[in-house]
Amino acid sequence: MYAPSAMGLMSLFIGLAAPISFIVLLIWVYRVYKNSEKQVEQNKRIIELLEKLNGDSSKSNS
Repeated sequence: MYAPSAMGLMSLFIGLAAPISFIVLLIWVYRVYKNSEKQVEQNKRIIELLEKLNGDSSKSNS
């Protein structure tokens, strides 16, 4: 009969938890990166719209 030791269970947990947590970290970093790309595109679009709005209002004031 097999009786697991505390050190064996700890090494098994560390052996499984470390790679899994590393993969989760990589996925999280990738999602943050993709979200920041979307945010940059949204900010560019907002700037374009504000410039267009500012250009239209300056023409009507002249």
